[in-house]
Amino acid sequence: MDLPKPKIQFYKVRTFSEKMNVSFDFLRENLKPLLKFSFYLILPLCLVQSFFMSSFMRIYFGIVGSGPGGDAVTGALSATINYGLLMACIMLGNILLSALVYGLIQTYESRENRLSGLVLADIRELLVKNGIKVTRVILLTFGAVFLSVAAILLPALVSPWTLMLTVPLFLFGLFAAAVPFTLLTPLYLFEDLSFTAALRKAMKYGFFAWGETFLVILVFGLLAGMISGVSAMPWYLVTVIGYFFSLADPETAINSSAGYRFLTYLLGIIQIYGAYVSNILSLTGLAFHYFHLREKNEGIAMKADIVNFDRL
Repeated sequence: MDLPKPKIQFYKVRTFSEKMNVSFDFLRENLKPLLKFSFYLILPLCLVQSFFMSSFMRIYFGIVGSGPGGDAVTGALSATINYGLLMACIMLGNILLSALVYGLIQTYESRENRLSGLVLADIRELLVKNGIKVTRVILLTFGAVFLSVAAILLPALVSPWTLMLTVPLFLFGLFAAAVPFTLLTPLYLFEDLSFTAALRKAMKYGFFAWGETFLVILVFGLLAGMISGVSAMPWYLVTVIGYFFSLADPETAINSSAGYRFLTYLLGIIQIYGAYVSNILSLTGLAFHYFHLREKNEGIAMKADIVNFDRL
């Protein structure tokens, strides 16, 4: 008789290799619901995102082939609009994916049957709650970048020489703060804290474990990038071929045909969905790194064991 595998313990101090193992264990155990719900939520967005991506690339190739002129100006405006809509899709996709992955992790911990028999209606309310929180994190990110760029450009209006100081400081500060900042999303979603309290705690944990956090981001990001690269390869190959044809003959290039447009659209859907699915690995690895840091600093599992022992 096959006994069910024990439930994965979230709050536990782990080495880096143990974080990788437990992340892959969680993904293996819950791969079906992760793919199923990502298919429901992310694939419809991929259909729209691929359209804007294909339109942007087609307009861009047209600008490159036609050179400067009135058509190029109109094309540049159209390309800018399509690029803006593409970025909006990417932002929405990241919100949905983060809300979904972390919502399923929360559900796994709280549900006796884990993710078995789970339907979308069971987590709809949690997805909305998580989505709102992730949106706040993204808005904070945009706001921080905007203020940082303004702090660089304003002194440059007085003297361009200030860029020699402000640009290196900006890059250094961005690199130093971005690593602990990545902990904000799982911390804010998994804990019942205000936004400012979650931000302070994420930066505190992240700076004290900067090297550990950077290693997790780097390794899991590389693994996700390799998986994403496999799904993106067909789209890149077809796109590069279309680019060279557009340079050779802008009027009769292959990228102007309906068949080529439809092919790039389909391959774009595969590429985009593959990128989102591969990012599940990074989000899961970051979640288990957060669990490690919280157990290391707060002893969540130890406190729970003491409470359960007192009840015996």
